[in-house]
Amino acid sequence: MLQQRAEQRRRDDEDIAEMRRLLAEFSGGREIDDQFMETFSRGLAEETGALPPPHIVVEAIKEAKSTDPRKIGDAVRAHYRRPRPRPQVAPPPAQQPAVPTPAPA
Repeated sequence: MLQQRAEQRRRDDEDIAEMRRLLAEFSGGREIDDQFMETFSRGLAEETGALPPPHIVVEAIKEAKSTDPRKIGDAVRAHYRRPRPRPQVAPPPAQQPAVPTPAPA
């Protein structure tokens, strides 16, 4: 359990670093400090209702090509609206009649 949490934290840290890199890229090279991230996160949480997982925010920033929380929020909502592959459901087995039908004589 601890190992899984450590692995998840490592992935989140990598995603947050990627998020900072993308925000710097789309803001024209502006330094992305903790204050910027706090303001950005607050705006995104306000826009979406809750702060999405970092990997979804990274994909949304790539799609929006912007630092605007509204545009990124739109991309987050679009992510959750996309159709997802559903597992194949096996057809129900053919039911046997409860009472055997008598054979014609």
